[in-house]
Amino acid sequence: MPEALPAAPNDRPGSSPLVGRQEALAKLTSALANQRLVTLLGPPGVGKTRLALEAAATGLFCDLTEARDEAALLLHVLHALGASAPLDASAAALSERIRAALGEMGPEAVLVLDNFEQLPPAADKLVAAWADAGPRILVTTRRRLATDAAHALVLAPLSLQRAEAGWSDAAALLAARAAFFAGRPFDTAPEREAIEQLAAGLDGLPLALELAAARLRLLSPAQLLDKLSARFRLLRRPDGSLGRSDLHESLGASFSMLGEEERGALAALSVFRGGFTLEAAEAVLGDDGAVWPLDHLQSLLDHSVLLIDDDPLEKRYRLLVCVREYAAQEGDAALLAGAARRHAQHTVEAAGKHLAADPRRLLLERENLVAVVERAAVVGADHALRAADLLTAPPCRLPYATVERYLDLALAAGGDERLRCRALVRRGTIRRFLARLDEADADLQAAAEIARAVGDRPLLAEALAGLGHNASAHAAYPETRRYLAAAAEADPDPRHEGRALVMLANSYCNEDEHDHAEALFRQALPVTRRGDEDHWHAMALLGLGVLRLEVGAVEEARSLVTEALPIFRRLASEHWEGVAIGFLARCSQERGELAQALARYAEGLVPIEKAGVRRAEAVARLHFASALLEAGMPADAAGQLRRAHGLTRSTCADHEGFVLALLAAAARMLGDEGEADRLFARAGEALGRYKRPIWRAALEVLQGGTPPADLAACSDVRLACRIAAKLPQHLAATTAPPLVVAADGSFFEAPGAGGRVPLHRRKAIRGVLRALVRHRQEKPGVAVELPLLIEAGWPGERIVVHAAADRVYAAIATLRRLGLRGVLLQQDEGYLLDPDQPIELR
Repeated sequence: MPEALPAAPNDRPGSSPLVGRQEALAKLTSALANQRLVTLLGPPGVGKTRLALEAAATGLFCDLTEARDEAALLLHVLHALGASAPLDASAAALSERIRAALGEMGPEAVLVLDNFEQLPPAADKLVAAWADAGPRILVTTRRRLATDAAHALVLAPLSLQRAEAGWSDAAALLAARAAFFAGRPFDTAPEREAIEQLAAGLDGLPLALELAAARLRLLSPAQLLDKLSARFRLLRRPDGSLGRSDLHESLGASFSMLGEEERGALAALSVFRGGFTLEAAEAVLGDDGAVWPLDHLQSLLDHSVLLIDDDPLEKRYRLLVCVREYAAQEGDAALLAGAARRHAQHTVEAAGKHLAADPRRLLLERENLVAVVERAAVVGADHALRAADLLTAPPCRLPYATVERYLDLALAAGGDERLRCRALVRRGTIRRFLARLDEADADLQAAAEIARAVGDRPLLAEALAGLGHNASAHAAYPETRRYLAAAAEADPDPRHEGRALVMLANSYCNEDEHDHAEALFRQALPVTRRGDEDHWHAMALLGLGVLRLEVGAVEEARSLVTEALPIFRRLASEHWEGVAIGFLARCSQERGELAQALARYAEGLVPIEKAGVRRAEAVARLHFASALLEAGMPADAAGQLRRAHGLTRSTCADHEGFVLALLAAAARMLGDEGEADRLFARAGEALGRYKRPIWRAALEVLQGGTPPADLAACSDVRLACRIAAKLPQHLAATTAPPLVVAADGSFFEAPGAGGRVPLHRRKAIRGVLRALVRHRQEKPGVAVELPLLIEAGWPGERIVVHAAADRVYAAIATLRRLGLRGVLLQQDEGYLLDPDQPIELR
């Protein structure tokens, strides 16, 4: 098997010659030291020539771009060697003349034969024979040589894997070249993100990156990204200053080397997205042609237009985006349509099997499923509806807003009524997550009507259960229970018992009827375990854990939620994973571990925000704010509560009163008694509309009252007691002067110093300060780790780890010397601004 190499970029003035190719260079240098004939294989534009020049800097270079036959090869090589070529000499005589000239070069010399791919296989034997003459020969080529004498190294595109704090290799090259062409760095957060996306969209190919970088003189990275669909018009240089000035031309040269059947196979395979298996290729190509699909793949691999991604279970193949688009442009329309239909059928069948047997593998087919939905007009509405349904599964790890868009596309295409009904149920659920309850109700009502019309009782039960969930979002818990009863009547299948028990239990828990809810949760646990319903078993564990936390059984709650968390992770249910982490944070908070609680709240919010589940975000921010109040950080708490308040009205209206109560406490901590009184009054009105006795008791405590004996052990009441105990003490503390920081970090005023410290000319220190302030706003009480500070102060720079750490230490020391000595704290391996220090942005 050939050894694979990471890719090398085309080197130009202003870029680093070693970006992303140190390992490649080392492997190639080692191969040349130990082998007589080495071939460097790779797709067009991957940087073979540049790497060969680097590895054989003192050797002879022969460009064979214009050579098409053996005679041309002989003449080009003789010219590179400085040897004469008599007009009457035979091919054999010219070859011997080359052998003699090579023999005079010595065994350590290197001859580079560049762009060898268009020469016929007979030329391969000539080169193999020359390798015995003395020097080492390095051949760069897109096709594999037809000789066993060559040691083959495969050059891959530049890595798209982002460093922990910095660019991916592909983006690093694009950023460096863009800075060279534009005369300025591209280091703002939006520019960095767009450049990373551009690098991925350009396959990490150095030629494409170089061509794109030149366009960044005229366009912003975001504009260039928007125009990437026209890549072949975009990625060209009319002045021809590159070896091949046009990506389309470069790909055309590779395409022309393929036989007719190979070109047809490549066009058919262009329907795949995100990779494919041998089984999938066989399904699309068919097995009734003159060439076996496996042989087609082998040939395309030998011509460097097919790449292989190793998978622990089976190899997967993929085409570079540019190769895929070129092949699709050149392919016959009827051939492509037939391939798309076969692709759709195989994709939905294979993905369905993955979901049933090994859900984690569903992620591998995500892009193929998206392609099926987007081709609904070609492949048929039923395939599109099945694909969209599979995309709603948690292992696909798509934000709900994205999944909704695919369901919209599939539903617009028409299709089988049962499939449409299922899609409406899925979209109704997602719209509830996205806090669009009216639209969610409309979808679920429409689904229920279709299910009744076609007599599909399971689908009817699912639609009714969804309407019950929506009623919970409206805090109409009796209505929730009526819908659940109707769902059970529509389809009394015992497989749904666990789900119904968990939903019923939640409805009672949300009205503080804990005894009734606990009995139902405990009943659901063995039912869901016995029925192999992992999701609902985890939901029963989580729900019971939340309930036990509410009544004060913190250790039991922590144990239950800890048991649920790995199940959500195994099912790739990210938003429920975030919810579980949030309640573990609440357990830490109840145990008095505030630093750990704050860190966990911030961690749990990440997957919830990524998924876009508004109700979960509202609850998570509410709890996060309660910990910030306990930690004496009322301004930060108020920021979280204001965001939570905007979400509660449309997702969990019964929570609004408790959010307002905590906002009132924050106002009182900040010394605004008038605002506190106003918010307490609003909280009382909001809580009066719902059956939530625990939160009413907590409100009374925050206003100076005594908790009722029967509710004193409840976690929210205990929380209110702890916050209330801090209110008088904090009034004096709020008079402390704030740390004033410019929004862009260009200056700061140390607390009580009375003068500005300018940082206009201290770019690195300004970046570090901005990162510390931003982290304080987003994750109060949590230290900023060194890699994030390095990236903030020296974005895009590749610095040795210890040297980068030394830069951060120097920046921190400078900020302290300039006035932040008592404000800028160290925690473990990171730094943070004192959580008790008020901050004012200007």
